[in-house]
Amino acid sequence: MRLPEVNERLKSLHARRPNYEEVSEEVRDEVREVEWPEYVKRIEESEVPEGIAFPDIGDGEACQCFAGCCGLKSVCSNSPRPRTSLKLFDTGRVDLGVYTTTFLNVGDVLGDYAGRLCEYDALVQGKPDQALKQNSGYTMLLHTKSVRKKYMYVEALKCGFTTRFISHSCDPNVTFVEMQNRASVKVMAIMIKDVMAGTQLTVSYGDEIWFKCACDDSWTE
Repeated sequence: MRLPEVNERLKSLHARRPNYEEVSEEVRDEVREVEWPEYVKRIEESEVPEGIAFPDIGDGEACQCFAGCCGLKSVCSNSPRPRTSLKLFDTGRVDLGVYTTTFLNVGDVLGDYAGRLCEYDALVQGKPDQALKQNSGYTMLLHTKSVRKKYMYVEALKCGFTTRFISHSCDPNVTFVEMQNRASVKVMAIMIKDVMAGTQLTVSYGDEIWFKCACDDSWTE
């Protein structure tokens, strides 16, 4: 979800600010649910501060899907709603991860990558690095700019949904997709593989990750 023009800047910031612990070598075979951490406020939709807004792109369809007019009561796989079947567990390697308690199909929507919606000024040639957005590790940069023509991002460091804890993998089963409906822009977590109940959910953070990969593929190499 990163904009091309800020990739190199973010990469250099990660290099200067290493703040990720080395992964543990402990291996755990059992998947057990853990409690939601106190240091993260649980939300299902992003918090939008007053004054921040996206341009309205207008109606896309004459009829939209709502629970009141849907024969399936808005519980089909395409409905962008948070899933209660997503659970947190201690990975034993990289802190908390996410697993599913039900079978999931390709295309199933898991929920919003929620956080606090923020904006910052466009990059200017010669602008000092300290003025740039600092990536917390839970920062999702958006392609869509605000009505004030500023870059937008979702900051999930202190608040977020379960999708915040989805770990990186070189062979992921989830992807993040930016979606817009009128003036509402969200990043949805969507399945790209069929998985069985008990499977850990993972997403690719991209080719230029700034930490040591601890996914199963890298772990066994």
